Amino acid sequence: MDVDSFMETGLLSSDEESSRPRKKVVKKKQQSPKASLKASPKVTASSKVTASPKVTASPKATASPKQKKKEGCQPQQQGKKPAVKIAQFEDSSDDEEFAQALAMYKDGEDVDSEDDGDVDMEDEDEDGEGLDLEDDSGDEDDDGDGEEGMDDGADDDDDEGEEDMEDGGAKPQGRVVSQGMVKGWVALLQKHSLRGLRQVADALGAAIHRTAEVKSAEKYHYFVESPQVFNALVRCCLRHVHLVVQHHIPLPEDDVAGGAERKSSKKKSSPTSHANWPKLRKVVKSYISTLLLMLQHLHQPTLTCAVLRQVQHLLVYISCFPRLLRLMTKRLTILWSGGDEYVRVLAFLSLRRLLMANNNVTYRENCFKQMYLSFARNSAFTSISSLPGIQFMENSLAEIYAIDLPLTYQHGFVYIRQLAVQLRKAMTEKTKANIQTVYNWQFVHSVCLWCRVLGDCFTSTLEPLVFPLVQVVLGTIQLLPTARYFPLRFHCIRALIRMSAKTDVYVPVSSHLLEVLDSSSVRSRTKGSLAKSPNFAIILKVSKSVLQTRAFQDGVIDNVFDLLLDHLSSYSHHIAFPELVLPVLLKVKQFCKKTKVPKFQQQIQQLVTKVEETSTAIIAARSMVSFSPKDAEEVAKWMSQRRQESSALQKFYKSWKEVKSRQA
Repeated sequence: MDVDSFMETGLLSSDEESSRPRKKVVKKKQQSPKASLKASPKVTASSKVTASPKVTASPKATASPKQKKKEGCQPQQQGKKPAVKIAQFEDSSDDEEFAQALAMYKDGEDVDSEDDGDVDMEDEDEDGEGLDLEDDSGDEDDDGDGEEGMDDGADDDDDEGEEDMEDGGAKPQGRVVSQGMVKGWVALLQKHSLRGLRQVADALGAAIHRTAEVKSAEKYHYFVESPQVFNALVRCCLRHVHLVVQHHIPLPEDDVAGGAERKSSKKKSSPTSHANWPKLRKVVKSYISTLLLMLQHLHQPTLTCAVLRQVQHLLVYISCFPRLLRLMTKRLTILWSGGDEYVRVLAFLSLRRLLMANNNVTYRENCFKQMYLSFARNSAFTSISSLPGIQFMENSLAEIYAIDLPLTYQHGFVYIRQLAVQLRKAMTEKTKANIQTVYNWQFVHSVCLWCRVLGDCFTSTLEPLVFPLVQVVLGTIQLLPTARYFPLRFHCIRALIRMSAKTDVYVPVSSHLLEVLDSSSVRSRTKGSLAKSPNFAIILKVSKSVLQTRAFQDGVIDNVFDLLLDHLSSYSHHIAFPELVLPVLLKVKQFCKKTKVPKFQQQIQQLVTKVEETSTAIIAARSMVSFSPKDAEEVAKWMSQRRQESSALQKFYKSWKEVKSRQA
């Protein structure tokens, strides 16, 4: 689903009470005490945006029974909390870019979205009219340019807008917005009226500032008092404002289509160079500031998604205001690093487009730094619930770093060196505090991140960072090579295997896996225990009481078996595969003879069989070539042909992964 169709299908559902006809109240000409109303629609984290109108009366006058009866006929009753009802966020496979980003959230796993509360606009409006943003009880005189409907609909509210209204002792400035005025603004915006754009932006700014309880130096001319009007005003802005702005200041074709990449050319179109920019600069800046305020203070996920969709339409215009660009980037980074999964995906897409649209080195450097530090802060604790979010940040940050490889090299050099300094201090002074600076989730996730970045973005620019990173990872494994830290060892080895497979740089990780098989915790007899196998994906070490249990041994052997298969299958096409696997075969055969656990013997025997079968095939194919090992080009061509053919080891590893995924 593209960005435009999401809004066209009706993101915001109309309030139930707005569809009911309002009862007309006949006001008697009598001197009654003026009541001051205070409406503060506060948005909470729940699914409602509430406004609590408080009524204060003069202490000298009391309301007559007739007046009380008339007040009971009012459509907005005292003490009722209005709500802005928003349809649930809806994912669609049509939005290719969003689907790819969402797939990174759980590292390839499907994300099931709840459809409760979704509004199917096609079923409701089959005549093509879409969502009715106007109140059914409003004036039906919408002919002309929409100005009469706006003025006529506001006649009933003028008397109320002229009354004294208290807000902490101060009178709220401006005219009370009514449903009729919103209808008029919709008509004006549909005709791309600049006057309507200024008025609706002013009204939304006033409403959001009162909702968020934030003081503003800007003077607003409108005052939103009714929650139904607040609901209609937000829907009006999110559906029409960006279309008016794009009509007067057209965007490049790639930006209108929602493309993330802007074609590099000497002359890049900018809104500031357009003839209409001086007319729209002030109102666009005010509207973007209002959207930023909404992202900062409104924490309902569906409403945040709606605002982020609107922000994506205006990213090119946001880049024209350096201060707003800096604040928006900071807020998007916060949303990207925590919260609802759909909010995080939309925030990531917005950040990526901002980075693609801005070639400023200083801005990109600050954005890279903010995102990396936010990733490090939010990866300090890992659990079943937080692991998908951490994996999403890791995948998306690797994609962000691919935008500017020279700048990525500078960041990688600084942060990999920082990891190396921490490791060297821990190795020279093995105190508990120094070791804890290395053996923690922040350090491990940072190492895994840079392994992924170098693997996904491997070029000659980043190649010098591979060797120091490998040394840091291997040094981390050797810092405390005890059985309690086998989970940490497996995390590091898995990151190295992933990077090695994508960069074609051989990393000797098999020796560190074979060391596990020689551990006394794996060879010794186990104690009877009903405990389940520890989840190695969310732990770095195990307690001493777990070391001698069968569950721990099963988990260790499964991880060694998995990592050896992954490592050897990635080199099953290599011309030197028989020599590469020779020490591995000797070691695992020795372990298979000594162990007395039938399950372990069966797993190791399967590994030995498939490795020997692949090795025999390589030797047979190698004996038929006419070139020598010194002919590098011919060797590379031969290995490229072998890579296209799936070896016996690769087929076995693929089937084994499928079985493991079904069991999980």
